Amino acid sequence: MLARKFRTLRRVVRREGRAGIMELIKQKLDVRKSLRPPFEYARLAPSALSQIARHGRPEMLINAIGAGIGDDLLCTAVFRELRRRGQHKVWVTCKHPDLYMRNQDVEAVLPPLPRYDVFLSRLGVTVIYPWYTSYNPAYDRDEPMPEQHIISVMCQKAAITGTITLKPYLELSAGEVTQGKLRPRQIAIQSSGLDARHSMANKNWSADGYQTVVTSLRSTFDFVQIGSLGDPPLEGALDMRGKTTLRETAAVLAASLAFVGQVGLLMHLARAVDCRSVIVYGGRETPSQSGYSCNENLYSAVSCSPCWRLNSCPYERKCLQMISAADVITALDLQVSRTGSPLACDTAIITSAQIERNAARELAAKRTHEFAWSMLYQ
Repeated sequence: MLARKFRTLRRVVRREGRAGIMELIKQKLDVRKSLRPPFEYARLAPSALSQIARHGRPEMLINAIGAGIGDDLLCTAVFRELRRRGQHKVWVTCKHPDLYMRNQDVEAVLPPLPRYDVFLSRLGVTVIYPWYTSYNPAYDRDEPMPEQHIISVMCQKAAITGTITLKPYLELSAGEVTQGKLRPRQIAIQSSGLDARHSMANKNWSADGYQTVVTSLRSTFDFVQIGSLGDPPLEGALDMRGKTTLRETAAVLAASLAFVGQVGLLMHLARAVDCRSVIVYGGRETPSQSGYSCNENLYSAVSCSPCWRLNSCPYERKCLQMISAADVITALDLQVSRTGSPLACDTAIITSAQIERNAARELAAKRTHEFAWSMLYQ
């Protein structure tokens, strides 16, 4: 028995490193927690009941616990579409309440405590889990691969049909935007996404490429580097890595002529505050699956794209290597030339048939993933 446990441990370390070990420990702790529901419910009751006394019982709860910050932000698109359809009693539970300050589409933001979803569902509240895909460890990729834009898939989880707008929302005050203006001809730039909680090497363009962009254009634009403290620093850019809150980062984007970066939180945050962007896509996913047509999306349509792999790649990430600094510079010049013109808003149409098809695909993927995880940790 002990030898088998060590074999499993070595396999997890080899395949997933420290993250895999932490996930294994988390699963064990979650099992123990599941044995104590009365205690958990009693701990939640005062908080939940005070919210109900203040707002009344909600019609729906969006449970965003466990998602990345970018996915939390995308939930704002779901709330906007629900409100347009007359549903105002919508609550959310997440780890980033700053995203919902000044947001009129959400009635209440609950703290990220476990079992809120179960507690409220016992009271007859519809609980939505807005995930558009999940991880398959056997292939190091997210499945099922979205057939529509990920915002559309998230809206389908809430049974939304008809025409929707593919855009997240974050409301900033005029004062916040003013404080975000740090330089006269400001360009926000990100050098890496590998310091994120859910980092993916297959999204990550080279830091040398970003440095070449800054070096080539520093006499024309004032670059402001945003992102995590662990991102590679860019010489010639105002260093704001790790120095801004989520809303302050949004304000920097709102006050910038454009943003240069990759697929992820800052891309969605820029769209939420109507900041034009140049996004280095590579080929992991397509702009039609996660991006916005108002951006300059540098996508490589190689034969293996889109793969939706996280870190593994049998082709040495040729989709990212194909994109040059010159491509980014040309795209940035195009975006800056459009300053002052409105950004195009993408839309999509959701049908009941699409909702049924995606639900079936998700169920099939869930069964496959459960088997993969069981084989990994047996």
